[in-house]
Amino acid sequence: MIHPGSELRFISPEVGYGVFATEAIPRGTFIWVLDHFDRIFTPSEVGALEPRLRPIVQRYSYQAADGNFVFCWDFGRYMNHSCEPTSRGVGDAFEVAIRDIEPGEELTCEYGTLNLLTPMSCYCGAPGCRGIIRRDDSARYFERWDEQASSAFALAHRVVQPLLPYARLGPRDLPLIDALQAGRAAWVPSARDFHIIEVPEEALFAAGHGAP
Repeated sequence: MIHPGSELRFISPEVGYGVFATEAIPRGTFIWVLDHFDRIFTPSEVGALEPRLRPIVQRYSYQAADGNFVFCWDFGRYMNHSCEPTSRGVGDAFEVAIRDIEPGEELTCEYGTLNLLTPMSCYCGAPGCRGIIRRDDSARYFERWDEQASSAFALAHRVVQPLLPYARLGPRDLPLIDALQAGRAAWVPSARDFHIIEVPEEALFAAGHGAP
């Protein structure tokens, strides 16, 4: 579920759509949470989909740490990548704003944590743009990403969290929520802990590598 202070906008034929803030969103705010409307596919279910549906799942889903694919039900699935994103992933269920976001600013995330099936060219234009987003980026850049996520989450108890009641929590999220509700610091799981080395054979079909 995407933050209610946002809207979908068309950017260009090359980029397509993106998600933009319609109000000021303070650092530490959850701008997206995994919720119970989001569809979870196992790799076998992805491989068994009718061929015309597989590219849709591949384009608009991400592979979670448990190997399953998460297909966002709302326009949160249109969040674009940036090498200097407005948010970082925290635990299994949250994207937290790592800086103050101004009205009209695009909400972006880090595709390098989403276990991409194939490398992706990046044209985000951010300083230090990596050019190519790869499946193993989180194993290489996790130190900086973890520091940004931890620093932002430390502020989460100080700001309004409209998405929190809808979060679909996993085991790694429960200590984070306990700390947030107690107003204390918490250990934030590392981005590298969500990297999956192996790509399930069934999932490759969704990326256009053949058919069963």
